[in-house]
Amino acid sequence: MHLVILHGYVLRGTGSNIYSTNVAKSWRSMGHAITIVCQELKPDTLDYVDEYFIGTENIPKTAPSPGNIRVVVPDIDKLLLVYVYNKYEGFTVKELRDPSCSLEEIENHIEKTAAGLRRVLEQGVDRVLSNHTLLSPVIAKRASQDTGVAYDVKVHGSAITYALKVRPELMKYAVEGLKYCDKIVAGTSYISKLLEETFADVKDEIQLGRKTVIIPPGMDPDVFQLLGDVKTNQENFLSKVKEFISRKPGGRHHSRVQLPADPAHQADLRGSLISLADSYDQWAVDSDLPERWQWVSADEPIICYFGAYLNTKGIGEILAGFSTILDQIPKARLFVMGYGSYREQMEGMLDSLVAGDVESFIAFAQAGGFVDATSEQLRGTFRKMSPEERKRIMITGMLEHSQLREILPLVSVVIVSTKCAEAFGMVLVEAMSSGVFPVANYHSGITDVLDVVKRVDPSLEDVMHMEVHPGGKHGQADGAHMIADIPKYVMRALSYLYPNGYSDNTQRAKVANKLRSISIEYFSWSKICKSLSEPLHK
Repeated sequence: MHLVILHGYVLRGTGSNIYSTNVAKSWRSMGHAITIVCQELKPDTLDYVDEYFIGTENIPKTAPSPGNIRVVVPDIDKLLLVYVYNKYEGFTVKELRDPSCSLEEIENHIEKTAAGLRRVLEQGVDRVLSNHTLLSPVIAKRASQDTGVAYDVKVHGSAITYALKVRPELMKYAVEGLKYCDKIVAGTSYISKLLEETFADVKDEIQLGRKTVIIPPGMDPDVFQLLGDVKTNQENFLSKVKEFISRKPGGRHHSRVQLPADPAHQADLRGSLISLADSYDQWAVDSDLPERWQWVSADEPIICYFGAYLNTKGIGEILAGFSTILDQIPKARLFVMGYGSYREQMEGMLDSLVAGDVESFIAFAQAGGFVDATSEQLRGTFRKMSPEERKRIMITGMLEHSQLREILPLVSVVIVSTKCAEAFGMVLVEAMSSGVFPVANYHSGITDVLDVVKRVDPSLEDVMHMEVHPGGKHGQADGAHMIADIPKYVMRALSYLYPNGYSDNTQRAKVANKLRSISIEYFSWSKICKSLSEPLHK
């Protein structure tokens, strides 16, 4: 079959970007011809892409060969419409929820992308998978009219949370797209309920109940691996980091970034930090990471966050509470791996801890609502950090799967501390596939993964499960409580993994094998993607 994935964004990072990539690779492994219609301007840097065509007029008249992935990039006048702002090289970026993003600009984006998709459909297409409720479904609907080609909609949640709920006038585009699709794919029961709430007034018009199916996202077990040798994994990691730097050398370099002086008295500290983050390529690994790397020994437990650097993810709360972990486990290390404009908030918080400057620490933590805590609360958790302790915290910048494959198995515990609703616990599944123990806030789509683990082994899930205090700025989990709670859950998990001390990996290895087997059995792409390519009522 010739299968098309419609995704209005890039093909790197996290979330729906990686979802689209993984579906494409899985379908290709089944022998299908794949076209990804997206806005990835550097497809030549992606090793799984077999061919690419940038510009609507350059889209060929013939389909890709079976077993190949083709990327096509329609012209959209270089205006990228997103749910949450981030810098994207080559584009002017506007948030859909922002009234400054006009309906005329939205219509232009729809029609321009639809023009590119029509050219693909003319090649002969069996099925289209569109991502999000905005704007890919309405694009697929308009492009596929009178062609007989069915399209499905994969709902990720971001469009609903950050656009539809904020700007109701966009509902007409979502309804138009959902009304004519074949099936609506919800990854979790949480997303299914979110759909019911969001589209309650039009559920009959779009036939929501009949069309909705739950097909969870997944992971490729071949991408992730269990720990081999601590030293060898680090050597392989650094080798792949250097190769990444050779392709994308513009990542953050510590010597080229100067944080604002006296942040407590900065009129627009968040704005200054965004400008700093925009001065380097946030979609690249740190260019000085090989020089800064601190070699890890087998008896040092590593705690990790990986994903987007956003104020909704609880990263600031992890940093604010890490000293508590060091007080109990001086050998502990923290890796923070990802991308985003809140990077400089983290650096500022850590510099302030080393300097013993509580006022600057509070300013960095509160800028842009990074940490959900009052000044009093932050003052109460503050303690000076030594330069040696600071070296135990490594922020890497963006990592691709090839680097993550080497470094993730070194990690003992991954923290999934998101404060807002999540469509699915993808980080949990990827960590488990690497044999890494996740501790995760129990809410929204994350619960689907934890509930699977609970059915297999209730005692295992009990240690993974972080109870949350609902509320805070983002609704699902109040970060003010997380600063104290996260260290307790992390230390409980470490005690579970290392009952005989950190030099004995027997229990950890046993748990790692069980976690990987659960992830493969319930969340492997090979099973999931077959369902995605089938009609609603086969």
